[in-house]
Amino acid sequence: MPLGFLVVFSEPGDKVTLEEFQDWYNNEHVPLRMNHLKSFLTGARFSAADSLKPSWLALYDIDDISTFEHESYTRLRANRSPREGALVVRLEVLDRRTCTALSDSGKSAMTTSLASSNPTTFVVTHGVNVTAGRSIDEWAQDIFEQSKNVKGWVRTRTFECIDNLKTGISVAGKGPEEQVVSKYVVLHEFENPSVADSPEFSNIVSSREGFEIVERRAWNLYRAYPGVAQGNL
Repeated sequence: MPLGFLVVFSEPGDKVTLEEFQDWYNNEHVPLRMNHLKSFLTGARFSAADSLKPSWLALYDIDDISTFEHESYTRLRANRSPREGALVVRLEVLDRRTCTALSDSGKSAMTTSLASSNPTTFVVTHGVNVTAGRSIDEWAQDIFEQSKNVKGWVRTRTFECIDNLKTGISVAGKGPEEQVVSKYVVLHEFENPSVADSPEFSNIVSSREGFEIVERRAWNLYRAYPGVAQGNL
């Protein structure tokens, strides 16, 4: 089955202190996945570089999309610890998107992407809305070819969102339109922020006929976590 990818946007809000949020994420939430599930190949967290909210992003490479339905993973949410259960309901936003991998420009010698040995330090994420008659693969292949000429560009990957759920205080009571997200998620990796902000790259990923770029965000690496269960220390 295809490779999986997990994208989680989060915002602590006023009911959860940053210290509490980080302690939970670093010492409970991530270790339960990276230390015990071999299917979680990488895990990295990023903080917003654009002053927008949500302020935090977590990304995970998954070995197979079947992991999302496997008991070893689903029980983590079904049987949350009292601490996690009490914290999650106080978050302003928790926006979880499970994805299947589509296109990949290829691994780079410059970084190990989300793996902890030499992780990418700056990424840009966005969605792509594709009109009828066009394909995300068509868009991706064009982006890959153009990006090869951008010094400091590391890698670009595209994913299809197969399931998503937004929860949190800011979402409570809102209608189904709040759950609508782009069908496609794109991850661009760079050596530094100046590359992503350059007119050259901005022109490459701007909206064009048949392809609308939405939810564009910029992120600084906070931490890439070693894969204890995978032996990637």
